[in-house]
Amino acid sequence: MYIVLLIIVVSLIFLGAMITVFKRIMDTQVTQATRHLDELGHDYELKEKKIYKELDEAKTKAQEIITSAQNEAEKQKTDVIKQAQAASTQLIQEARQKGEEMIEQAEKTRHQLLSELDARINKDAVHKACEIIQDTLPEELRVPAHSQWVNELIKGGFSQIERLHIPADLREVKVVSAFKLSHEQQQALLDKLKGALHRDVTLREEVDAKLVAGISISIGSLVLDGSLRNRIQEKTRL
Repeated sequence: MYIVLLIIVVSLIFLGAMITVFKRIMDTQVTQATRHLDELGHDYELKEKKIYKELDEAKTKAQEIITSAQNEAEKQKTDVIKQAQAASTQLIQEARQKGEEMIEQAEKTRHQLLSELDARINKDAVHKACEIIQDTLPEELRVPAHSQWVNELIKGGFSQIERLHIPADLREVKVVSAFKLSHEQQQALLDKLKGALHRDVTLREEVDAKLVAGISISIGSLVLDGSLRNRIQEKTRL
């Protein structure tokens, strides 16, 4: 009986000891687990703060990138508008300049055509005037007028010959006359030319009734026109 009771008591003591040991082990495990959980929670909190910080930094950086992109887009937009305006202004200026050049060219062409028309009209008018003089004035009147005109030209005209540069090897002078020159007129004209040119020359005379009256002298490429036709032409230019 005592032995059974003793066994029971020993069993209870052993069980209590086991419970105490188990409890201590459990308390230790729980404490370690709690400490580990606290450490994990602290690490999580740090990581969470770091993540939120990085997220905020990413948002800030993203906003900076967006703002920079918007500013760059606005700048490019402004540059494109300026370039378009500059190109438009240049095109307008080029078009205006081209128009002015076309107008100027048209004006020049108009003046040229008018000048050519005036010259043509004057030429036709001179020819017509010469024809009228030839048709209306009989030769009996034109010959004396021509002779007097030639005599006055030989006497006081062609004074510019002395001031002109005439090639030294030139020895022939062409004379075109409205009527054939008399021997006296030929000699007087020849003396006049010899004195002006300071050399001996010969005359090659031709007759052209279209001069109406007077003579035209050709010394090389130089032409001295003292005809009535030339006088009429000069009057039409005034």
